[in-house]
Amino acid sequence: MKRKPFYVLFIFILIFVACILLYCIKHKDTIAIIGAMDEEISVIRNNLKNSKTIQKNDFVITKGALGNNNVVLINSGVGKVAASTTTQFIIDNYKPVYIVNTGIAGSLSSDIKAGDIIIATNLVQHDFDVTAFGNPKGYIDNGIEPNKPTIFNSDKELVEKYKKELELNQNKNIKLCTMATGDIFVNQEKQKQTIRNEFNADAIDMESAAIAQTSQRNNVPLIVIRTISDSENNSVSEYKQNKETTATKAALSVISVLSKG
Repeated sequence: MKRKPFYVLFIFILIFVACILLYCIKHKDTIAIIGAMDEEISVIRNNLKNSKTIQKNDFVITKGALGNNNVVLINSGVGKVAASTTTQFIIDNYKPVYIVNTGIAGSLSSDIKAGDIIIATNLVQHDFDVTAFGNPKGYIDNGIEPNKPTIFNSDKELVEKYKKELELNQNKNIKLCTMATGDIFVNQEKQKQTIRNEFNADAIDMESAAIAQTSQRNNVPLIVIRTISDSENNSVSEYKQNKETTATKAALSVISVLSKG
């Protein structure tokens, strides 16, 4: 029986290795990025390499790459239900290794100013109210600490990674904070002070704690990084003035970290 030349076996090995490499590239880990408004994600979309936008039902998803990272980017829409359903959709369809929530937030503290970049380490839903049953405001019926508001968390390792990377990029005003989320745009100083006192919160938004709750139920790590658009004693006018620039600043922060990886 005549033996096959060695080079034939070598070619088969090369093809096999190439197939494995292509499979790994196609199926490498995916990072999901969620923003509530187009202003919060458009800069990221424009910076994705080899991007492709598709629509599934009501969801418009852009796939691409930042650095060596596969990314899926999506606009959830404003509010907790929109944010939560979008998060579940992304988890079910794209199996991300972790989720980044980016965008803008309002300040509840004199220590946090418009333009500051914040990373939310703890997140609470300030408008969840079952106080009629003797629980504190913000408590969600999950059997954990019924005498306290229910707290969700960003992933500690991701918080450390993003804070370190952003500080290396000369962003020295990175602040870790507690975020209060609710389905209401809070624009009165008195309202802000009440929420701050009830939840010891530093910032406020309309999506991140809902994303955190959904991520936690699915055991998917989360990092929430936002830029402050309006200070504790200002309202709609400051928000409107700063919305685009602060949303862009948060997006560029996410890009700067993922582009290195």
